[in-house]
Amino acid sequence: MAIAEPVPGARTLRSPAFKFLLIALLTVAMAVPLFFIQLLLSDREQTASGAATDVAAGWGGSQVVAGPMLLVPYTQLGSPQHLTALVLPENLDVRVQASSGTRSRGIFAVPVYRADIKMHATFDKAALARAVPQDATIVWDEVSVAVRVSDAHGLADNVILTANGRKIAFGAGVDAGGPLKLSGIQAPLSLGGPADLTLDTQFSLRGSREFSIAPLGRRTTASIASPWSSPSFFGPFLPVDRVVNNDGFKASWVVPYLARGFGQSFEAADGAMNLLEQPAFGARFYLPVDYYQLVGRSLKYAILFIALAFLVFFVMETVSPRRLHAVQYALAGMAQVLFYLLLLSLSEHVGFALAYLTAAAATVALTSLYAASVLASRVRAGVMCAVLSGLYGLFYVILNAEDDALLIGSMLLFMALAATMYVTRKIDWYALTGATA
Repeated sequence: MAIAEPVPGARTLRSPAFKFLLIALLTVAMAVPLFFIQLLLSDREQTASGAATDVAAGWGGSQVVAGPMLLVPYTQLGSPQHLTALVLPENLDVRVQASSGTRSRGIFAVPVYRADIKMHATFDKAALARAVPQDATIVWDEVSVAVRVSDAHGLADNVILTANGRKIAFGAGVDAGGPLKLSGIQAPLSLGGPADLTLDTQFSLRGSREFSIAPLGRRTTASIASPWSSPSFFGPFLPVDRVVNNDGFKASWVVPYLARGFGQSFEAADGAMNLLEQPAFGARFYLPVDYYQLVGRSLKYAILFIALAFLVFFVMETVSPRRLHAVQYALAGMAQVLFYLLLLSLSEHVGFALAYLTAAAATVALTSLYAASVLASRVRAGVMCAVLSGLYGLFYVILNAEDDALLIGSMLLFMALAATMYVTRKIDWYALTGATA
């Protein structure tokens, strides 16, 4: 019987050098399906954002509270129209107690709150006089007080103002008939002349995700307390004191006006409105597990992780008498890619930790069972299972240790290279070219 001649180029296709090139090309090719998973992640984030917008439309959006402030109309010689000056308080104290919870749209949960707000402000009559030009005449009967609220439809009840002990009902900013329209609430003071003012107001405000306060006082003190246990403080001023535990959080601020970047009065109120919210500070009602952020972070390491999985396959093939085909490498790579799709889809339903455990276990089991067949060795498949399990475990640690991710990742790569060099240190690479399947 004649002996079949080897297929031309067969030894080259089986050579380690060719396998290294094959692994490099397959690793780059895996970027294509990963790119589409990244697009899917962006689409799901937009869907979640749309759910938050729907909740905000019915309950209230992210709220910024600025006030109280005085709107002071005046006239100047030679000008028939009324101008409006803006006067900010000398001292401002804001106390916020916010109950919290979540509202859902489909599978998406949105943090919401109902904030009970108490505001105490004092105004100096000398500041009223300094707010307008020297040749101006203040129209005292039209002086009004306003509190700017970014989403006024979140107001949960009628608002009562106490001005020097006298109760005044607020009206909506769009209907108040005052000298300036703004988003929020407004009330006429009808002052008979210059006077020191003490203003107190209390109201409830519904909102979602964020609550912040504009520091409008010459000296502003504020506090926010809530049973929400996962706050994130933001803005140019961080709390001077804060307590965060499983029972919720309480934070307090002290802000001098010099740190704000603008003064205590403006001759033109309409031009000043855009400045008032810029130094706002507050608390974000942060969801404890932002799985979209964690999935996005995992995708950043995907190519590196898939390359490591290919490396494990290559080492197992090297110490085995069996040789793997390019298609078999590709199938093993696709199993690692599907891990990220499973992770994204499961995270929306069971949370990131359980989704990661489930997706990793399924991927490792699939890859190991496939390796047991193509390598014809349960022992080598068991080794592969242990190595891949360790890699997925370390990968989870990297994802949750953002500050130390670079250090852990560098150590992982070094150990992977060292393990490969140790396992293959006695292999005759030239002899592998003639090995049979």
